Amino acid sequence: MEFQPHSISYKSQGVGGNTNPPLFHNGEIFVTSGYDHPGLMFSLSDDGNEIELKWQNETLDNHHGGVVMVDGNIYGANWQHNAKGKWVSVNWESGRTNWETEFVNKGSIITADNMLYLYEEKRGNVALAQPSTDGLKIVSSFTMEEGAGPHWAHPAIYNGKLFIRHGNVLMIYNISE
Repeated sequence: MEFQPHSISYKSQGVGGNTNPPLFHNGEIFVTSGYDHPGLMFSLSDDGNEIELKWQNETLDNHHGGVVMVDGNIYGANWQHNAKGKWVSVNWESGRTNWETEFVNKGSIITADNMLYLYEEKRGNVALAQPSTDGLKIVSSFTMEEGAGPHWAHPAIYNGKLFIRHGNVLMIYNISE
């Protein structure tokens, strides 16, 4: 297979790091990059050569913590001028914000077994939450106290274990029970 680049169908008008990978589902792509730029949903043509803007959402402008989709809704944290951020849920199909709420500060998010794992970037708060269109439903939480510096590394889950790195420390939590 040979990679054949296509012409650019869309170019962002903003500046910033664009550190988040896009989410792809059923011929649509969601992109977000923080810095007060809206999250954008694009529809791809059947041949994949053209894209069309489907909707934009001003609330979910994720900086670098990533976004996930569970049951037709996007979850992540927004940017709010790099000082603070809130956690957000947006409907994949309509682009409507389901909710925006505080959980200490913005951070990274992953999903496994139909649950959300949040890792807040300033103080290291970690939360297990149920996906919901009615608000952030935290099941349990704790604070990652080992390590130093910002809590920017994304958590990972493998074989019933939650891996969280903070600076030069890697903590492993058993989440299989």
